[in-house]
Amino acid sequence: MKRKLFSCLICTVLVLGSFLNAYAEGESTPTPTEAPTTSVDTLGLNAKAAVLIDAKTGMVLYQKNMDQQMFPASITKILTNYIALEKLGKDDLLTANATAIDNIDRTSSHIWLDYGEQAPMIDFVYASMMQSANDASNVLAEAASGTQEEFAKVMNEVAKNAGAKNSNFVNAHGLPDDAHVTTAYDMAMITRAALKNKDFKEVFGQVRYDMAPTNKQKDTRVFSSANEMIKNSKFKYDYATGGKTGWTEAAGYTMVNSATKDNMDLIGVVLGCDSADARYEDMIKLFNYGFDNYKTVTIPNDIGDVHSDVKQGSKVIGEVDFTLSNSLHVLLPMSTDESTLTIEVELRNEDEGEAIQGYAIIKIGDEAVGEVQLEKNITLYDLSFQSYMLPKIVTVVDWFSVGILGLFLVLKFIVFLKKSTKLPE
Repeated sequence: MKRKLFSCLICTVLVLGSFLNAYAEGESTPTPTEAPTTSVDTLGLNAKAAVLIDAKTGMVLYQKNMDQQMFPASITKILTNYIALEKLGKDDLLTANATAIDNIDRTSSHIWLDYGEQAPMIDFVYASMMQSANDASNVLAEAASGTQEEFAKVMNEVAKNAGAKNSNFVNAHGLPDDAHVTTAYDMAMITRAALKNKDFKEVFGQVRYDMAPTNKQKDTRVFSSANEMIKNSKFKYDYATGGKTGWTEAAGYTMVNSATKDNMDLIGVVLGCDSADARYEDMIKLFNYGFDNYKTVTIPNDIGDVHSDVKQGSKVIGEVDFTLSNSLHVLLPMSTDESTLTIEVELRNEDEGEAIQGYAIIKIGDEAVGEVQLEKNITLYDLSFQSYMLPKIVTVVDWFSVGILGLFLVLKFIVFLKKSTKLPE
C-alpha cells in the first residue's frame, strides 16, 4: 500500500553515483558470482566493489559493482556482533566450548580462549570486533543460537531484514567458504541496521579495550582497533566514527567504515582491495566524495494519518498507527535546487500480524533512493473465546430470543383477533 504524502519541485536532474586482522588460507580459492553489470568508477578505486550510502536513509551516493558477490572476510563479524548484542545481555556470562575453539584454523585471528573459559558477553564482543577473534565469534554464535549452524540461519534472516539482497552467510567469523558471500551494498545495509543499536555503535568506534582476567586467564587481555582511520596514523580521518577491517587471501582486503560531518552520516564499504593501504585510500576517497558533493535537506516529520488494520491472513486481529518521530534528513547533490522530492508510505507484511511495518520511501522522480522505518503503535484485539466469541454468541441468542418472543406475540394477537371478531351470518 502506498500513499503519496507530499512533493516539492526539482529542476535539476539528480545524478546518483551509479593491516591484516583476519588471516586464514582456504584449501582452495572460491570464485564469487559475477555481477550482471559494472558501474562507471569515476573515483578510480582500487576495490573490486564498493559503495557509499547515507546512513539515515540508505540512499546510495556512489557505487562500484555494489551488487557483485564477494568474500567479506572478517567484516562478517559486524553482523555476528549486531545479532549477539540484540539477543544477549552485556553482562551474561558465556562459556567457551570445545566446538567454538576447535572449529577454526588456529593460525587465524583468535585470543587463545581455553576450554571452559568464562567471561561477560561484552568481552567476547570486543574480542571479536577489535581483535577479530574467530574463537570469540563462535562463542557468541553458540550463546545466541545454540549451535553455529543455527546461528548462520539467523544471520541470513537478520541480513535480509536489514535490506541485504545477495548475501549468504554460513559462519560467524568470515573465514573462507565457497558459500559465504556478500556484496558491498548488503554490508552497508547490515551496518546501517547495526549502528541503530547503541551498544554496537559504541563498540564500532572503540580504539582500545581491556578484557579482565578470567577463570582460565590470569592476565588482562588488551585489544586495539585495527582501523587506522580512528587512530593516530597516516590514515586517520577526522570525521571517521568507527569501522571493521578484514582480510583473507580469497577476499583480499575489506573494510566497512562510518563517518559523520555536518549532520551527514555516511557508511562506506570496500571489498577486494589489493593492499591495506589501498582500502584506506579508497575509503577516504568515498567519504570525501560524499561530504564534498552532497548536502542535507530537512523534511518535516508530518506524514499525516497512517492507520491500518492488523491482519493474520484474512482475519483482522487489531489495528496499527504509524508515525515518524523525527524530521527526515535527505542528502541531495550539492548542485541540486531543492525541488520535487516525493515521499510515500509503504506498508509491508500486511497479512502477517504484528510483523506489519511501515516505511517512508524517499523518491527522486520515479526512483526510490532511500527509506526510513516508521514507528508503530499496535493495538491487538482480545480474540479469546470469553472476550471475542462469547459476546457474539450471547448477542445471537438474545436476538433469537427476541425473535421467538415477537413471533409468539404476533400469533397471540392473531388468535385474539379471531376470537373477538364476529363473522357475518
